[in-house]
Amino acid sequence: MAISYWWVNHKQTHAAEIDGGYIWSPQKKANGQANATYLNLTKVEAGDVVFSYASGKLMALGIATSRHRIAQKPEEFGASGSNWDSLGWLVPIEWQMLKSPIVPKQHLGSIGPLLPEAHSPIRKETGDGNQGCYLAAISPELGRLLQCLTEIPDREVLDVAEERSADAAADVVQAEIESAPHLGPTEIEQLVRARRGQGRFRLNLLKVEKRCRLTHVELEQFLVASHIKPWAVCTNEERLDGHNGLLLAPHVDRLFDRGWVSFSDAGDLMVANDDARAVLAAWGVVVPPAGMRSFSDRQRAYLSYHRENVFRKSFRLVS
Repeated sequence: MAISYWWVNHKQTHAAEIDGGYIWSPQKKANGQANATYLNLTKVEAGDVVFSYASGKLMALGIATSRHRIAQKPEEFGASGSNWDSLGWLVPIEWQMLKSPIVPKQHLGSIGPLLPEAHSPIRKETGDGNQGCYLAAISPELGRLLQCLTEIPDREVLDVAEERSADAAADVVQAEIESAPHLGPTEIEQLVRARRGQGRFRLNLLKVEKRCRLTHVELEQFLVASHIKPWAVCTNEERLDGHNGLLLAPHVDRLFDRGWVSFSDAGDLMVANDDARAVLAAWGVVVPPAGMRSFSDRQRAYLSYHRENVFRKSFRLVS
């Protein structure tokens, strides 16, 4: 699922929206006319990235956790927006505060050429905020630039945002499965349980894998049934395929699921960077010798996807 980028100008509602975990706008301007930057709230999808701008700074990065809903103006706005209509659109957002806020004026030479021609969140000439713009759609190029500016001091914020984005996308897929008219209730239950490493998927995986490949733990009750190709991007057949899985200790599952480690076709461990190596060492996980145990042909096909699309050789919310 493609991720879109947005830039929200909070102005006086910044604190309430960050604390409350949302963005909100009226459906129309005070004079009754439509506002394209209000309407943008209806275009946000779960997993989209939102940059929060207030007081001349980008101070938070958020992930939309679901689509918009119609909602009354939040009580915590108080007197702010007293001339707004009381009915509007609300999008739930999982916010992460930046330790080092970005001042767009300081990067106007690189940000300016990428600003949208219409409904720009800041003015290209001065870098001042555009008071008439609430939620602006920005290009993937500008989104990636803002990520790069964020990444230097706040890499961990981007890591958390990536996780939230993946979780939100999986929630959308699960809702689609649960409402699919061509699936029976038993099949729906098995597909949803597979997301959690349970049910038919786990039983199928136990026919293929017998222990954690890093900790060598064999006791099933201490192991997680982890998809190699992520559940959210699988076909229904792949979601239940035991060859699309590994039995992993919970902490190892975390690293594999989020792409900090992967495996070669021969069974060699691949580690994304020094941070991941340090975590493995802190956990006392010993890197297994080369060629510990190879995989089946079907597992290799799934591992190829994991190495190309999940393993963090180069981290970006949008590649």
